[in-house]
Amino acid sequence: MIEVSMARAVRCIALTMALTTLASCGPTSASPSGVESSSSPPAPSVTASPGDGPIHGTYDVGGYDLFIDCTGTGKPTVVMLAGAFGGSSADWTATRDGMTARTCAYDRRNVGLSTQVPGRSTGIEAVEDLHQLLQVAGVEPPYVLAGHSYGGMLSLLYAGTYPDEVAGIVLVDATMPFEVELDPPEIAPKVRKELNDNPERIDFYETYALTDSVLDRLPAIPITYLFALQQNYPKEWEEGAYPRLLRAFIRGLPNGRLVEFDTDHDVLLDTPADVAEQIQQMLGVLVV
Repeated sequence: MIEVSMARAVRCIALTMALTTLASCGPTSASPSGVESSSSPPAPSVTASPGDGPIHGTYDVGGYDLFIDCTGTGKPTVVMLAGAFGGSSADWTATRDGMTARTCAYDRRNVGLSTQVPGRSTGIEAVEDLHQLLQVAGVEPPYVLAGHSYGGMLSLLYAGTYPDEVAGIVLVDATMPFEVELDPPEIAPKVRKELNDNPERIDFYETYALTDSVLDRLPAIPITYLFALQQNYPKEWEEGAYPRLLRAFIRGLPNGRLVEFDTDHDVLLDTPADVAEQIQQMLGVLVV
């Protein structure tokens, strides 16, 4: 888990630095290598909403400001959550460029154009921040949440906390709460220290527990997991344990779908067009 966390941190930083180059070259595409699904989605369609308008700026969410950018038209709105260790709203630029939908990307506290807030926080503060931000910015539910890495775990936590607001979730190689269970007890303290040494001052372990506690409250909505197959799992983890637990999680959902990509954790950098396509497919499932 230490190796995965630190390797993903390095890749997230590289992802942010590469966005300008990627945008100038246009999105890349690589077909998914495998799909497991409990249902067959219809062709994508988005309901037009004449009241849609661009949003770009920072909003006070209770003593500090968070940045949000919304473009496009249609309902539901796709709200995009970036990963940790250097992730920001800019991570989603290439994916958003390939979509025909209303999308919003934002920066959490201590990230990008948002305010630096003293002290450590957990995922529930991030969820409450986002909930308040969407309200004050006038972005009305329902939402499709698209979360990469840590942003994926926050998407699950948001849906479990505000189930009536979420119509679907796309998890882009998301961090999952069961990861903490894979660490042998003898390395857990060191792993916790490594994970909590992050620029956002996130308490990862507390967020794992918070997310795990709401999984049984997730609404019966479509949830798609985009799984990057090129993973460097920690040597302390039981071989094959992570994919097995992930597939069990997806099978346990009323409308879960697993899509495999032959890439590493930087799915947003490597295959933004395919991520955009999977989100559009999610929108096609929904009737709002």
